[in-house]
Amino acid sequence: MNYEGGQVSVNRVFKWNGKELLNGIRSFKNSVIDTIPVKAEGLDSLSFEYTMKRDNGFFDGEIRKIPVFKAGVTETFGHFATLSRDTTLKFDFKKDHGPIQVYAESSLFPVLLDEIEKIHFYEYFCNEQLASKLRALLIQKKIKDMLGEPFRNEKAIRNILKLLKENRRQDGTWGWWKTGETEWWITFHVVEALLGAEKAGYTVDLNKAALQNYVTGQRANIYDNSRIYAIRLISLLEGTQLQSALNEIERQIARKSNTVSDRLRVLELKQFAGQTISLEELNTMRKTTMFGNIYWGEQSYSMWDNSVQNTLTAYRILTKHGGQEDALSKIRQYFLEQRKDGQWRNTYESVLILEAILPGLVNEGLKKDIPAIKINGEAAIVKFPYTGVIPAAGTLQLSKTGKTPVYFTAFQKFHNPTPVKDAKSFTVTSYFVEKGERVTKLKGGTKTTLRVEVTVRADADYVMIEVPVPAGTSYENKVQNYWGIETHREYFKEKTVIFCTKLKPGMHTFNIDLMPRYGGKYTLNPAKAEMMYFPVFYGREGIKKVAIN
Repeated sequence: MNYEGGQVSVNRVFKWNGKELLNGIRSFKNSVIDTIPVKAEGLDSLSFEYTMKRDNGFFDGEIRKIPVFKAGVTETFGHFATLSRDTTLKFDFKKDHGPIQVYAESSLFPVLLDEIEKIHFYEYFCNEQLASKLRALLIQKKIKDMLGEPFRNEKAIRNILKLLKENRRQDGTWGWWKTGETEWWITFHVVEALLGAEKAGYTVDLNKAALQNYVTGQRANIYDNSRIYAIRLISLLEGTQLQSALNEIERQIARKSNTVSDRLRVLELKQFAGQTISLEELNTMRKTTMFGNIYWGEQSYSMWDNSVQNTLTAYRILTKHGGQEDALSKIRQYFLEQRKDGQWRNTYESVLILEAILPGLVNEGLKKDIPAIKINGEAAIVKFPYTGVIPAAGTLQLSKTGKTPVYFTAFQKFHNPTPVKDAKSFTVTSYFVEKGERVTKLKGGTKTTLRVEVTVRADADYVMIEVPVPAGTSYENKVQNYWGIETHREYFKEKTVIFCTKLKPGMHTFNIDLMPRYGGKYTLNPAKAEMMYFPVFYGREGIKKVAIN
């Protein structure tokens, strides 16, 4: 751009990843645009350097680094197993998915610390995840203290406390995201996290009396599952009015289906109210896995009435009752069974399980013998932790001896460059719209809308929709649609993520406004919709190509 007027001559030099693609003199009066094609292959980033120099000595330039995201999706397939006794197991793998990473540990603490790291570095920061991260880091601090190791996440804890304060609604409650409506289970989750931080010595901004008064005043307008969390919140803050509230809940449950979840939560509320309960009803509802571990309820994608949440409630009841160490140990092993993919299903369940089982694991004491494992019949491994890599194979055989448990993980991580459409739980379709018309090619400098249609088959709670945006475009705006079905949006360089607290059956449409800027041919990774707390329920489209003229 020439601001002086008159003809000027400049020498331009353009380098791509250190390779010179342009070096020459150009004369112009107003402005000039240099266009140089490049191809991003086998790289994780691109470095561009553009400089100009005039014959009078004036020099200017800029270096830009741009990340390159692989076409396709990275997928992980694996197994986690708790080996409590002498046993031999076989695990199935896929030969074309590359080598198998294996890890074995005879102490559960490294496994728990690995789970905490997964929670800590989870990509998103809704209020549930902030509270889960806080609670996980407080657990990490306890474990590090027990192991005599330094704790290096003080700054992260203080930052989370700051974000939770900023995200609090004016009435003192919390929603799923900063601007969302009150969610009582999330408010309870956050308050538990804040009280835990306060007990650990951190300064917490929480007006307990004001929040208790607000919840008490709103109780008559809170229904179903939310009322239970509101009552538990009152008890947590002050411990008053619980008996009358308990009577309300029992009447409410009597009017509807008497599920395992309802019965367990009534038992827990009775304990909160100071009543002595019989374990007979609890024991009649329990079930046993093939490994002899115990649980309550059925596997389900219901947020509250599923085997993990029900078993957590039972665990708390048995812990408070006392004298149930054998049953508690079998429940802990059940939770470890559920970590078969190397992590629990979501951040919320993960941190609740961690908090529940940690005291019992500490009380189990030191190991009494040295276990041994063999992988595919090779030499026995007796030194733990053990890390290894097994060549790609269809099966892996594992044998274990010794009384001390071994916690074994084996997985393959592979890149799928051509993911295909998957519409098991959601149907996802995306396309571009310019001036009200659907288009297959984009025009530089003309605003375009990336439209995503998500078809839902049944009521879905806490849905996350990830929409990759094509390289060569930038955001025309970053709106937050606080009306309608959307709760929050997160805008990243390579994708937009849309969060919806609830989606009803039918088709829902979402728009992202973009400005095409750089001509070329680009790969567009699949848009995906999934239930955030049950990610096995998802749908995605296939990979696409998009051109900008």
